[in-house]
Amino acid sequence: MRCLTALALSLVCASCATIDPGDNFVAPDLVMDEDFFFCRIQPEVVATQRCGSGVSGESGSCHSARSALRLDVLGETDPPPTCDGNTPAGPIPESYRRNLDAVRFTVQSDPLSSPFYRRPLQLDSHPRKIYDEGSPEEQLVFEWLTSGGP
Repeated sequence: MRCLTALALSLVCASCATIDPGDNFVAPDLVMDEDFFFCRIQPEVVATQRCGSGVSGESGSCHSARSALRLDVLGETDPPPTCDGNTPAGPIPESYRRNLDAVRFTVQSDPLSSPFYRRPLQLDSHPRKIYDEGSPEEQLVFEWLTSGGP
């Protein structure tokens, strides 16, 4: 009986059509609100949670050396830019720019599928829980990814 069911399913699936994206298909670029990252995400989430260096007892070097997501630890001590709301009104530290570039590959169009959102909450593999669902940090990241992010 199982073999007959499997055969029937394979015949049905074989007749399914696929969509041809065409010869000039280009995946859409994710547009990220860099200003929001510089004014809110880096200083209020990445720096305060010490994502680059780690917290005491972890021997440091979390995302500065032990992960594919490499963050510049200077972003934890460099003074944040002066911001007018969520728009920088002063110079942006190079460490902030490097961290944004590093974070780009962890961002997906949907926060619930984005490692940058999921891993700090330990919804996916991560050595420690960085913050809780409903926390100010989680809300900022969610806001960035949904309204100002991709």
